Amino acid sequence: MSLSMARCVEAVARLLDDCGPLEPVRLCMSDRDVQAEVCASGPAASVSMARLSAATGSEAAGRTDDRNGGVITADLEAEVVLVAAVDAPVRATVPRLRATSTPAAAGLLRTLAPWTAGLNQELLSGAQLWVEDHGHGFTVRLLATAECSDDLESVAAAASAGLEQVRTWRTDSGLDGRGSLPCGQTVHLGVVCLPDHP
Repeated sequence: MSLSMARCVEAVARLLDDCGPLEPVRLCMSDRDVQAEVCASGPAASVSMARLSAATGSEAAGRTDDRNGGVITADLEAEVVLVAAVDAPVRATVPRLRATSTPAAAGLLRTLAPWTAGLNQELLSGAQLWVEDHGHGFTVRLLATAECSDDLESVAAAASAGLEQVRTWRTDSGLDGRGSLPCGQTVHLGVVCLPDHP
């Protein structure tokens, strides 16, 4: 992953720079693709999708109504494929003053890029980096898989490389954990053990 995921993270940071202000976005990045979900509804979601469309030079396919702003598929730089859609809130919530911004999200991605570049590509093949903008803050999560339960500890150690104050604990599906980057950003870790194949 490392260099490939880092290139993906950097490409998404540049995309956010080009978009201008967006509603909060949930990102799922791997070494070759990124899924972006605009967490809004109505006109605000439509404006964000239009800005993403303009920045990528791609048209949204599908319906464009209050619940579905269509789907954007675009090739970004470094052979990264973007798929973007709207994930409207399930129920209405009381609006809060937003403490995050699109430039802050791009800055966070730039902070994460050097860390992802140092991760072990072989042990973390197929891992996903999730960055979610909640409007009041960001959540960063690295999800990885282990071939068997004997590999859980080594995969968790690889996923937590470069993090400080790391804690891990067993779960029914593998290991969860938490650590922090030197800048203080918390990174949540999840390692899932793949089911045995007959």
